[in-house]
Amino acid sequence: MAGTHIRRYDHLRDQRKFAALNYATFRDSIPRDEFVDEDEFKQHHAWLLRHFAPHDPRKNTVFVAEVDGKYAGHCWLGQQTDFFTRRVDPWIFDLSVYPEFRGRGVARALHEAAERFLREAGYTQVGLQVMAHNEGAAGLYDKLGYRPRAISLKKRL
Repeated sequence: MAGTHIRRYDHLRDQRKFAALNYATFRDSIPRDEFVDEDEFKQHHAWLLRHFAPHDPRKNTVFVAEVDGKYAGHCWLGQQTDFFTRRVDPWIFDLSVYPEFRGRGVARALHEAAERFLREAGYTQVGLQVMAHNEGAAGLYDKLGYRPRAISLKKRL
């Protein structure tokens, strides 16, 4: 996309925008009918950022998209241990774009940068999780070639 620049995350420069967008998209990932106390969620989100440490290049790689010099979104790559095989694979923890930049190819550009990086590092696959109610993200991931591997189910009692 014209005007879009993809670069590596710079913690001092990007920390606040990254955390705000990550918070919003993680919060939106909770189904509407599953109440989560806002204060508890804030504490949990702070723990997630400390525990998974997007700023630590030994654990993660984060790509940032800028559109006309503005922080438009990010793609946070880490590693996830497969529950069944115990293999550690690259995992997209968060691919998020601010609403005003959606529909302009920003997510696709971020994803392409992440795939290129992973291929160059010798990886042959990458995983992610999308919540069932997030139809927009699910549609994007389908277009990007992702296919379901497992289905997580829940039942109200």
